[in-house]
Amino acid sequence: MLTGLTLLFIDFEAFSCNPLYPSEIGCVRIQNGCIVASLHSFMNPTNFAIIRGTKTETQFHITKKITGIPVPWSNEFQQCQPCVKYNGNLQSFGQLLTQFCTASSQVLRSGLRKNISVQIFSEFEQNNDYIFLAKGIDLENKILSNMMGIENKVVEAEDIHKKFFQKAMTFENLHSSRSFDFCAFHKKVPNKNLNKMKHCALDDALYLANKFVQSFKVSCTAPVIQTKVIYQDDEIIIEW
Repeated sequence: MLTGLTLLFIDFEAFSCNPLYPSEIGCVRIQNGCIVASLHSFMNPTNFAIIRGTKTETQFHITKKITGIPVPWSNEFQQCQPCVKYNGNLQSFGQLLTQFCTASSQVLRSGLRKNISVQIFSEFEQNNDYIFLAKGIDLENKILSNMMGIENKVVEAEDIHKKFFQKAMTFENLHSSRSFDFCAFHKKVPNKNLNKMKHCALDDALYLANKFVQSFKVSCTAPVIQTKVIYQDDEIIIEW
């Protein structure tokens, strides 16, 4: 097992990447080879005055075709719940996310409910040693570092999977006919083409997390390997 280390599978969607306006977050927590909790929220930028009537507004509308998330100033966006509002940065939300990554299930049950959806699937203890994993990490690193003030850099899930399980991850039916774990909003979004499913941050994070859980089950008889994550300048070193 990846003992002593909490794995956080994270995915962001964005209205626009340049300038950067996040629209949704999904995060799944794994400890000891099991999915123990998930976090989900939509994100609502409040500085509409500098968005409307620009190329950025056009990008907001284009992104809806991919994510299904409407522009935040529309009445339709009211269906995107829970939702956190932000203007320029997400530092306060970053503190909540860090708590989700480290706190025990008992602490998370007693709080962390404002503007986010947290599901707890089993009991777990506090653990401050964690690592973010994602498929494609540029957007995730920019949001975590530049907007949330979180220094823990995101690592490619494929790299960690290959390092530990000695095999590459497979992504069959990544966005087509497979079992989906959509959030409440995306479950209601019409979809006419099964080969172009709407991107849902929670679904994407759960998809990756489940891939790791499946590999954990296959390798459950393998020797236990202690791991340690070291952040050195811009390089992430994982000691095995």
